[in-house]
Amino acid sequence: MTNEGCRFDRVVILADESANWKIAGLKQLERLGFALDEFSGATEDKIEVVIFWKPEIPFWQRWLPDCSRVPHVQLTESLVSVEPGTRILSTRVLVERNGMADFFRTMSAAIVEQSIADSSQIWLQLLEQFERLSQSVVHVDEERRWRVLEGPRDFATNERRLLQHLGKSQDGIVAKYLNRPISQSITRLLLRSSIEPGTWTISILVLPLIAFYFLVRGDYNGFVIGTAVFHIYNILDGCDGEIARAKYLESEKGRRLDASCDLIANLIFVLCLGVGLSRQSGIVPGVRVIYFLEGVVAFLLTGIRLARYLVELFSRDTTCIVSRKHEQIVTDSSERLFGRKLTSILFQLTKRDTAFLGFLLLSIAGLAPLVLHFFFVYSVITLLLAKRDSAARLPRRG
Repeated sequence: MTNEGCRFDRVVILADESANWKIAGLKQLERLGFALDEFSGATEDKIEVVIFWKPEIPFWQRWLPDCSRVPHVQLTESLVSVEPGTRILSTRVLVERNGMADFFRTMSAAIVEQSIADSSQIWLQLLEQFERLSQSVVHVDEERRWRVLEGPRDFATNERRLLQHLGKSQDGIVAKYLNRPISQSITRLLLRSSIEPGTWTISILVLPLIAFYFLVRGDYNGFVIGTAVFHIYNILDGCDGEIARAKYLESEKGRRLDASCDLIANLIFVLCLGVGLSRQSGIVPGVRVIYFLEGVVAFLLTGIRLARYLVELFSRDTTCIVSRKHEQIVTDSSERLFGRKLTSILFQLTKRDTAFLGFLLLSIAGLAPLVLHFFFVYSVITLLLAKRDSAARLPRRG
């Protein structure tokens, strides 16, 4: 098995009372199992992982992680001797996502060089070797993706650090500096419960329904409160992904559910905004009709994307995601028309996190109609760009 220049097929995890330390929703031994599985990657070869318990730990307190969730490693508790080339780990090591390669690269010397056959001394000898090596790199690189925990007093700081690296690479400026810090604080609390990512995704759909009531009122306070509720929904929407990444629960089904719920929320938002604006007092009938039609058209265009998504949910193809394909098509077509630099700027401005904060600020400024106009224009342009790109990709006849 090769990863980051490392080649080995056996790891010994020294397990003591720290195996049950729970940080960010997972016990330490579970997290190491998932981290090793992530490190090994999609390969037919498996790393043999031996859970070597401290002799003082009673047999009834020893356990193995769920093997069904770590398909790329072979877990066992059987250890007769330790052969040269075996890698050493400890349950006191907290590894961030995709951080196991960094650990093995930094701790490249944590390899048994001579066979150890005396089972009564194996654990202590391995622990001494591991501690000596780990202490030598404590102050070498503060950006490393792993830490050795001394005890419960280290939990809070390292948990925050772990969650800070769970954002998405495509996060916009608003998500990175406003939404993520808030959602990560909430995620820390959620990880103390047993809530699943999908459960959270569905439960926060109540917020768009609450916003529905305020938006359709058609007054200033209704628009401000409604867009504020949607901005809160957008912040909380980041928690399900953070929970999934913290607990190694990412799945194609979860990503599809999250994207479908986002589209449903968009449907509710634009339709209710159009209805609310059309119900304002003191506007002429023609403008009232325009607001209503804009909301309906944007609703239908968003509904087309949702329908495609739902069709894909029940199709055999589980490897592609409609929103990603749609986003890439729009980006490619826009780059051909406006250039890469302008497209990048426009793409950042139309990101969901940036857009909904902008919607809230416009509503506070008494410019709620601009929110509807923006949503309408964006829906029409993205559809036209997608159609244009699809037509360009069709093979020419003759």
